[in-house]
Amino acid sequence: MAILRMILANIFYKRTRAIFTIGSVVVAFLLFGLLLPIERVFNSRVQFADADRLVVINRTSMLRPLPVSYGERIAKTDGVDLVGHYTYFGGFYRDPSQPVPAIAAEGKKFQKMVDEVVFKDQAAYARWVSDPAGVAVGRQLADKYRWKVGDLVPIYSTIYQRVDGSPVWTFKVDTIYDSGGKDGNTNSMVINYNYFDDARVAGKGTVGWYAVRIHDSRQAGSIAKAIDSQFANSPNQTNTTTEKAFAQSFLRQIGDFGAMITAALALVFYTVTLVTANTMAQSVRERFSDIGVLKTMGYSDTRVFGIVLGESLVILLLGGCLGLLIAAIAIPEIAGRTDQLLSALHFSWLDCAKGVGLMFGIALVVSIVPAWGSARQDIVQALGEAA
Repeated sequence: MAILRMILANIFYKRTRAIFTIGSVVVAFLLFGLLLPIERVFNSRVQFADADRLVVINRTSMLRPLPVSYGERIAKTDGVDLVGHYTYFGGFYRDPSQPVPAIAAEGKKFQKMVDEVVFKDQAAYARWVSDPAGVAVGRQLADKYRWKVGDLVPIYSTIYQRVDGSPVWTFKVDTIYDSGGKDGNTNSMVINYNYFDDARVAGKGTVGWYAVRIHDSRQAGSIAKAIDSQFANSPNQTNTTTEKAFAQSFLRQIGDFGAMITAALALVFYTVTLVTANTMAQSVRERFSDIGVLKTMGYSDTRVFGIVLGESLVILLLGGCLGLLIAAIAIPEIAGRTDQLLSALHFSWLDCAKGVGLMFGIALVVSIVPAWGSARQDIVQALGEAA
C-alpha cells in the first residue's frame, strides 16, 4: 500500500498534467470500446454468411425486381436444394422516426432458409405460416415497440400502396423469433408474400431477390453460372453470387469499415502513446532528486524501475478502465436507439481483455526509457541536482 500511495502521489505531483493525461487515455479507450463492437457487427454480416447459400439479384441493379416465376426454374438447377425469395417492404410504425425493417417472404420456407434465427414456439410459427395477414417479428423489434403475440400493428409503407389506396398495412403478430447467435440481428419483421403481393398496387408477380440453398458449397461457382445462363437472353438477366461475396460487395459500397476503424484506432493510440510518454519523461526528470533520496534509503535499481513502470501502468489502468466502462454503458443505449444493423451492438468481455492487454503494452512502451534511466541514475548526481 505504501508503494501504491507513493505512485499516486508521484502521478498527481502535477495535478493538471495528470488529469489531462488520464483524460486522453479515457477518450482513447472509449473509442476503442465503441469501435470494436461496430467493426464486429459489420464483419459478422460476412462471417455469418452461409457458405451453402447463393444470392440471385437483377443483373442491372439490386433495386430492380425479378419475376416470381424464376423461382421454379432456379429450383430445377442441378445442385440446388431449396429456393426462397424476399422483397423489401420497409415502412414505419406510427411515425417516420420509428422505422420498421420488414421483408415479404414465403413463410413455409423461411425457417429452413434462414437458420440465423430461431422460432422457439413451433405452434406459433405454424400459425403465422397459415395466417395471410400475420407477421413474424424479431425479438429486438418486438421489445423496442412492446409488441406481443396477438397484437395488431399498423405499418405505414413508403414504397407500396394497398389496392384500396391506403399506405397503411395492418398486421397481426403471430410469432416472435430470436437470434441463433449472440451477434444476430432480430430488429426486423417478416410478412407473408402471397398476402402482400395480392394486396399491393404495383410490382405484382415480382420479388426483390432469391436465396438459393445448394447441396455442395464447393460447386457454388458452377451452380451460379448455371442459374445465370438460364436467364441470359431474358429481359431480366440475373447475377448470382455466394452470400459471403454478396455481403462483402454490399459493405464495400458503404466503405471498408475494417480499414477505417483500424486507421482511426492507430492514430488515437499513437497520439496517446506520445502524450503519456511525454508525461512520464517530464515527471521522472522533475523528480531526479527524489529518486536519489529513494536510492539513499536503500531502494534498489529494480525497485525504482518498478515504481516508474507502476506509475505509467496506473495512469493507463485508471484512464483505460474508465473509458471501457463508459463504452460498456453507452453501447446498449446506442443499440437501443439505432435500427437494423447497429441494433446488434453489444459489449464483449473479449474487447475488455484486449483493452487491458493494450494498457499493459502501452505502459511498458512509454515507461521503459524513463524507468531504465531512473534505475541507472547515479545517487550523487541526483542529489547534486537537488542542491
